[in-house]
Amino acid sequence: MEVYPMIHGVEIKKLVTHTDERGFFREVIRVSDAIFPEGFGQWSHTMSHTGVAKAWHVHRRQTDWWYVACGTIRAALYDTRPGSPTCG
Repeated sequence: MEVYPMIHGVEIKKLVTHTDERGFFREVIRVSDAIFPEGFGQWSHTMSHTGVAKAWHVHRRQTDWWYVACGTIRAALYDTRPGSPTCG
């Protein structure tokens, strides 16, 4: 199931996977990506047990890059930016 009620400024990048008899190669991010203008800051890896909710907090400004290596992610985003077309 894919649900994307979009928030202004949120982008989803579809990844390309190259598969052969040895396995696969997937490029996650590169500096030349059009959606990567600010430069690279940090790449983190986390694991959560089933049914766990984490990270309810507010960022005044933040760019996040999420990559799900296995399993699924459910992300809830809420736009608090005054003047944004998707605020509230």
